[in-house]
Amino acid sequence: MQQTNRPVHSFRYGNVSVAIWADNSPSGYFFNTTFARIFRLDDTWGESASFEDRDLPNLMKAAADAHSWIHRQKAEANAATSAANSS
Repeated sequence: MQQTNRPVHSFRYGNVSVAIWADNSPSGYFFNTTFARIFRLDDTWGESASFEDRDLPNLMKAAADAHSWIHRQKAEANAATSAANSS
């Protein structure tokens, strides 16, 4: 995995978007997530880190799916490392 200025994965539920970022540290890779509410004011699109009550179900779904995606990436990396070490 390389560190980039772009998310390694992103998705959207309604007006809630999530971006997952991979970062490298001396102890290995870890993931961060950012969430945003997409809105339109007149003809301009914007993002906010504040969520309305009606956004919460989509935010919960996005957070759960981000967690699942990160967990799968870590499991795949651990399996690849174990296979490489046993060869």
